[in-house]
This record gives sequence, C-alpha cells and structure tokens, in this order.
Amino acid sequence: MRQSYHQLVVSHDSLNCKSSELLDEFKSHRRYFSVSVSVPYTDVRTHKPVQFYPGKHPCEKPADMLRQIINASSRPGDLVADFFMGFGSTIKAAMALGRRALGVELESERFNQTVKEVSELVGK
Repeated sequence: MRQSYHQLVVSHDSLNCKSSELLDEFKSHRRYFSVSVSVPYTDVRTHKPVQFYPGKHPCEKPADMLRQIINASSRPGDLVADFFMGFGSTIKAAMALGRRALGVELESERFNQTVKEVSELVGK
C-alpha cells in the first residue's frame, strides 16, 4: 500500500465532503414537477382558456398554467420578468407565489391599469 490507513481516511473524508457539497448544489438547481397518478407527466399542456369577459385581453393566459410554469422555473424570491405584460397575469401569479416581478407593456393605458391592479393586490 502506498498510503497509510490514516491518509486514506483523510482522503476519503475530504472527497466525501466535496461530494456532499456537490450534491447540495445539484439539489439547489433541480426543478421538481408535480407528477402523480392524477397528474401524469406530459410535455403537452392542457389548460382551459380564459373565458371571455368584458375587457378581456386577447392573449390572456390561464392563471393555473402560469403558476405551473413559474413553479417549475423559479423559486420564491426569484425575479420573474414579463416583457409583454398585458393584463399582468404573469406578474400577479408570480407575486402570489412569492416571486419578485418585473413587467413591461407598450400600451400606456393598459400599463397604468395593470399597475393599479397590482398595487391593489400588494395593498391587501
């Protein structure tokens, strides 16, 4: 044997510590999806569209779909950005899930209305 037992134990402990740190780092980057018998894995999203209501934005996304995407791609405290904010559905879902949110909207009237709605949510 080239190394003494003590040297092997020290090497093992050092490598084991590094392995543990790498495992923790891996777990911190890993994304968990809600897959179960009732929610099988699929890469096809099946969400009901947002029903029509007066003033509905033509591209409004279902809130449950946005929550699923935000949960799969971020953690609480992360920043979620929506550069085509519209009615702010993504911003509202992100805030409800404990994320920070940034929204950009070209139409100033729509932007001001969404800022007002989000401010009311924050005030609650």
